Amino acid sequence: MKVDLRWLMLCTVALGACEPPRAVPPNMPNAEERAQATRKQLRAFNAARFEQERHEVDSAAHVHAPQAVSLPGGMWLSLEEGDDGLFQSPPLEGDRVEWTWVARGLDGDTLTSGEQDFFVEKDALPLCFHEVAKATPWRGQGRFWTTSTTAFGASGIPGEVPPFTSLEVSFSQRRPAFDLSWLNEVQQGEFAEEVWLAGFVEEAAPQAARLEGLAVWVDCIDCDLSVPDGGAVRLDILTVDAQSILEGEQGRESAMEWSRGTPDQLVPALERALLSHPGAEVLTVWTTSEHAFQRKGVPAAGVRPRTPVRFDVQVSPVW
Repeated sequence: MKVDLRWLMLCTVALGACEPPRAVPPNMPNAEERAQATRKQLRAFNAARFEQERHEVDSAAHVHAPQAVSLPGGMWLSLEEGDDGLFQSPPLEGDRVEWTWVARGLDGDTLTSGEQDFFVEKDALPLCFHEVAKATPWRGQGRFWTTSTTAFGASGIPGEVPPFTSLEVSFSQRRPAFDLSWLNEVQQGEFAEEVWLAGFVEEAAPQAARLEGLAVWVDCIDCDLSVPDGGAVRLDILTVDAQSILEGEQGRESAMEWSRGTPDQLVPALERALLSHPGAEVLTVWTTSEHAFQRKGVPAAGVRPRTPVRFDVQVSPVW
């Protein structure tokens, strides 16, 4: 029996046409496309969250401190007025500052606090610390409001600050007087000697009183000595400059006789200190180089140029 090949081919084509269509796989995004979509969603989510936080921070700052000034990152800063013009200049990048601070939620609940010693724009701290430090005088205090973006962010501080928490932070700022790098700036003429010494005395001997019109501070430890006007006294003096103090070095001892009212026998700081405390028997005097050995110092005696000096003085009558 003969088979017509044309008929066979026609049947084959017909049968093929009756097969169901093959499924076409959907056009699924690849891994990179999925990652891009996720990042886009996160950016949109974070932007919306930031706008909400910023609105809350703006409202809180304007209610509690209408005079607050804006800082980068959506922060607001309100400083208390200081009474000492010496410390009105702010720190710069790389300067070391000390903070005491308390962080509260915008509802007023205290969340955390601390004492922080850090280098401006150098140490790994929230951005708000650095921005506020640069906008605050050396001896400044106040409050600032910040979103979580410039504070503790999405992580917060476990057990203290919840994630995504805007804050109101009360703080005080000062530059540590015992920072040798600060004294080095003074010695190089980059920072005012008087300002450094004022901060140092405030920290090292807050009981010392400043002589009016001079960068000289006096702590009269024993002031009951009785010496007749014009009477001679013996002065036992320990002279030590500020760098030696910070490095724990000993000063230089000396002794001399001095008659009250006799000019030009003592450096100006010592003379003014003794004349203003006629009963002084034991006293300590801090002064800038201007009122001691001038800016050139006395290197041979261990007093460096442009360096503040401390005098420890024992006064004894000469009979």
